[in-house]
Amino acid sequence: MNLNPSTPQPLYMQIRQMLKNDIQHGRYKPDEQIPTEAELCDIYNVSRITIRKAIEELVREGALTRIPRRGTFVASNKFHNELLSVSGFSEFSHQLGMIPNSRILRSNVIEATEEVAGHLAIEASSPVLELERLMYVNERPLFYDIAHYSLTRFPDLEKKIAMNESTYKILAEEYGTEIVSNDKEIDVISATQDYAKLLECDVGANLFRILKIAFDAKDEPVHLSTFMCETNRVTLTVHRAKQADYKQTD
Repeated sequence: MNLNPSTPQPLYMQIRQMLKNDIQHGRYKPDEQIPTEAELCDIYNVSRITIRKAIEELVREGALTRIPRRGTFVASNKFHNELLSVSGFSEFSHQLGMIPNSRILRSNVIEATEEVAGHLAIEASSPVLELERLMYVNERPLFYDIAHYSLTRFPDLEKKIAMNESTYKILAEEYGTEIVSNDKEIDVISATQDYAKLLECDVGANLFRILKIAFDAKDEPVHLSTFMCETNRVTLTVHRAKQADYKQTD
């Protein structure tokens, strides 16, 4: 690659622009790994410090992302998640034209804490299923989710949950329960070392933390979920509702 050392523009900025052009022209595609620092040193015939500065600029701009223990990748196209939607992850994946893929990290029967019991409108210490999962898109984890379900209301649910099967489908077919609405609370947190490892992002990266309570047709809580995702991978949207979507009140 031809760099021009006689211009006022530093070499790392020239390399940054060349890499950015390669991304924009499709040489490196979303989620594709770029060459290693050592390989880029050979390509551009510069020091590793210069390459590292160029990559850091592109990471800061959101064009590249570092995945610990794997390397540097072109940033994913952002996924749009409708905040008012009541669909689960399986339905979300199908809307993207992708096959849902999730991995159960933990599935435990525990006693409901005061907080969980309050959200689910059950007695504290009642048995609940605590389900911890990673949800993948394009073979990369997109969401980390911890969900709670009342086992008084949904007995033996822990035995019916299976890898890659829609939990909402199980609730509908096995318990006659469908999700019709939800409440969500959203804030932004910094990725801890544990979250960074799970979501394959940098420690300190910005994460959406979304607390969701899903309700059935009787307006009774069905489950509580707290899930996290990188802010640079998901755009949260709210579409206006039609007048017919609102209940008429006198």
